[in-house]
Amino acid sequence: MFSNAKEIIIILILSFVFCNSLFAQNKERIIKINDLDSLHLKYYGQATEESYIIHNKLLRQSKKLSYTKGILFAYKSLLWQHGTSKRANLDSVLHYANLFETKIATKNIQKDTALIRELQLPEYYLNKGQILANGFGLPEQGLESYFKVYPLIPKGNVRLSIAYNISISEIYYHKFQYDKALEVLTPLLKDTVGLGSFTKKRLLENISANYVQKDMPKKSYPLHKALLDIAIKNNNIFDIWWTKNKLANDYFRLGDVQRAIDSALVVRKYCLDKNIHQIVFNNTAYLSTFYHAAGDLDKAIAYRKEALEFSSGAEYKKDTYDRLADYYTENKQYLDAIEIYQKKDELIDRLRTNEKKALTSYIDSNIKLLKEKQKSQKILFDMELLEIKNKKQELYYLSISAILASIILLLGSILLFRKYKKGEKVIEVLKSNEKKLLEEKITLRENELEASAIALSKRIEMLTLIKNELDEIKKPLIPKLEEAKGKIDSLIKTASDMSIITKRIESEYPTMAATLLNKYPNLSDTQIRYCLLTKLNLSIKETATILNVTPDTVKVARSRLKKKLDIPSNISIKVFLDNISRD
Repeated sequence: MFSNAKEIIIILILSFVFCNSLFAQNKERIIKINDLDSLHLKYYGQATEESYIIHNKLLRQSKKLSYTKGILFAYKSLLWQHGTSKRANLDSVLHYANLFETKIATKNIQKDTALIRELQLPEYYLNKGQILANGFGLPEQGLESYFKVYPLIPKGNVRLSIAYNISISEIYYHKFQYDKALEVLTPLLKDTVGLGSFTKKRLLENISANYVQKDMPKKSYPLHKALLDIAIKNNNIFDIWWTKNKLANDYFRLGDVQRAIDSALVVRKYCLDKNIHQIVFNNTAYLSTFYHAAGDLDKAIAYRKEALEFSSGAEYKKDTYDRLADYYTENKQYLDAIEIYQKKDELIDRLRTNEKKALTSYIDSNIKLLKEKQKSQKILFDMELLEIKNKKQELYYLSISAILASIILLLGSILLFRKYKKGEKVIEVLKSNEKKLLEEKITLRENELEASAIALSKRIEMLTLIKNELDEIKKPLIPKLEEAKGKIDSLIKTASDMSIITKRIESEYPTMAATLLNKYPNLSDTQIRYCLLTKLNLSIKETATILNVTPDTVKVARSRLKKKLDIPSNISIKVFLDNISRD
């Protein structure tokens, strides 16, 4: 029993560890995806051993996570790595270029405009072309890559447009067509205000390089001075010494050989002290040329041999072999010259082999891409056929549905129309009944109010008679009798209070006073009261009693009111007011 419990505990522990590892993997997965892009950007463009290891690691992780963007960035980075580092390898460059372009050609990625924009395809094809043309001496393959750039350049993007033109000019440069290169580049100098320092620097470098090849130092010298100013402004040490090295060559071309040697030796000392080998190759090549012109063949050969050690590109090595062989021949070292020529032939054979490899790989890539396109087109065609069938079925179903819906709507409309007509009749009957009830109610209330007003008039009249009779008793003076007279006077005044009567009448006819004032703004408050009492159908005597005036006063007031209201002689004030209340 104890052993079973022990086994259960072990299983629980293992399950817990397994669950934790799964959780950790999920957490690690999220971290990887979040960090992949920043790591790619951090190490892209570098040609170090560390960046090589990082990009391979990022490629493995991206594949493991099925992260398309990460895979494509890794292909781009490794292409650059194998094209520009010390381990430069044409097969690897073509391999990663093929992987990248094949994946880009798939339909799903082409539809993802955000991904296409982030991958910066124009820059990719420019970089690829520069590696093939400048790094491996394959200008034709480089030009093929440049042709893919132009349709991808966004409208108004001056930087990319200039970079494209510079790249095209470099092809002319490699083909020794310096005039054509200058035809492409020179117009770009007209507007360099909005250019960044990097693009402007590259433009000036390429123009000056063509002038150097055309042996036009008067043209190249001011451009190199401008490049030196840019380098000093940006505090770019490498560019400062690189440009000083170019200026030494300008001095030589201008005929000042000793100044050229002195300037080149200063550059050489600094670069050797700081271990800047990229400049040392050109510097030693220049010194070799300068000493050859000065008649010192031994130093010319020594510096040219040193330049051979520092040279990296195939084209530079080929040129160095040519110069060195010429110097050996001139110095009558014929065996050394033959050896150099043999090495040059081996280099040319390797270049031809690389060209064949590049051409074969290029054809294979195009065939592969063509097959992928054919597959995509077939899938697209099948999908279009399926869509047409689906649309026909949808149209059929929609037609049937529309017919059924139309029938249902028609029947529903008929039923609703019938209900509507019945409802209209019911509403008319209800409205008619409501109108009758309202009229009856108004009449009843008018009668009630009229009766109240008449009763009030009678009460006032009775109280007045009592008061008059009491007034006839003059002697003897009885206090209680006087007190009773005062109370009767108070009752008469209260009953005759027109404000109370008016409020009661206005509660019955709330809009009557407002309507009269709106139509006849010159009416006085007393005339409004006469109108309201007349509306109640009170007689002249009843009106006089309520208002505590004589009947003659009421007659005169009504006569004046009729004229003011412009009432015809054949229409009474009561009828006139009834008409107003109906309106």
